Amino acid sequence: MSDGAAPDPAAYAIDGVTPDRAWRPGSGEEVAELLASAAAAGQVVAPQGGRSALAVGRPLDRYDVALDLSGLDRTIAYEPDDLTVTIEAGTSLRTLQSMLAEYGQYLPIDPPPDGRVSIGGLLATARPGAWRGQLPAARDLLLGATVAMPSGELVRSGGRVVKNVSGYDLHRLHTGALGVFGVIVEASFKLATLPPGTRSLAVPRERLEDASALALALRELALPLRALSVLPPRAAALAGLEERPHVLVEAMGDEVTLDRSSAAIVECAGDTAGEPPDGAWERLRALAGADQGVVLRLGVPASELAATIEAIEAAEWDGGGIVAWGHLTAGSVIAAGSALEASEVAALRAHAEQRGGFLQIEAGPPELRAGVDPFGEGERSLVRALRRQFDPGRTINRGRWEAES
Repeated sequence: MSDGAAPDPAAYAIDGVTPDRAWRPGSGEEVAELLASAAAAGQVVAPQGGRSALAVGRPLDRYDVALDLSGLDRTIAYEPDDLTVTIEAGTSLRTLQSMLAEYGQYLPIDPPPDGRVSIGGLLATARPGAWRGQLPAARDLLLGATVAMPSGELVRSGGRVVKNVSGYDLHRLHTGALGVFGVIVEASFKLATLPPGTRSLAVPRERLEDASALALALRELALPLRALSVLPPRAAALAGLEERPHVLVEAMGDEVTLDRSSAAIVECAGDTAGEPPDGAWERLRALAGADQGVVLRLGVPASELAATIEAIEAAEWDGGGIVAWGHLTAGSVIAAGSALEASEVAALRAHAEQRGGFLQIEAGPPELRAGVDPFGEGERSLVRALRRQFDPGRTINRGRWEAES
């Protein structure tokens, strides 16, 4: 291994557990070698890059080796004319976006909490942001990937060009799998042209249901929007707005397009629309990616967004207050609080499932994540079947999806 053992394994503690050792490899080949060595020794490896999503999934059953992927930070290939890039998985999203911006391009995804998310981490967790639904998901932008396996192999699927569809489904399997099928060490993406400009507007309403109705109406206008969110009073206040229900919308395009979009929004919403304070979107994004307290993501139909937010905020939580808000085009509601009981999470899951949706625990203390399924039985059954094929020894992130049986 290029960097040898990490000098302080305590720097890689997860849920209060410190690994026996940590490695920071410098290539995909070294990652594959380490996984094979750990598998042969019966050790459990936890990959990590930006360390921004360590509380996603169940607590690890064991944690022997920390695999620090931050050393995999090279750009393998960038073709601005083709709008494609291939980069190593330890690269931060912030670093990638900065490089692409020099050529007027970007990767159009905004996972929480911010740009420190690593490329491998954003694929492994597949956490959506406010742009989801208006822009493609990460898995839809992924052209190909190289994955290190516990067998010691490097498996490549897909390609660097848009027309290459070989192995299409294989690399997509790793998106949202939390690394349990293999460790992504390299990824190729389809890029987008950076919009010439963006403009955000905040529209207050008296009632949350009125805000939701307005958001639904704005969606039907087919404007070039990048984000469309519904905020109850508490979430609005946290975003720096007046403490009352709001629709928060972000349009993109050149100056003429932005003026037209703004005029259409004002015509639909009335003259109460105004600019939100700087950092409003960033504050909500950071709250959705908080690693302290509890963060839940509920998927519900857009028509149920307001009712779901109201149900969350109206409940009497034993653990304290909770704030919720919704991204309408993504059909997702984010709920964040200082603490929640397992029974309270179960009640919210039932609410979502009764409406054809789901609930996922994005962050929470290990006791909560061990006591209630973070994902739901349907997802767990699929992962169990696939893991038997890709990592039968459960070398990578053992316990993230289910407790060892």
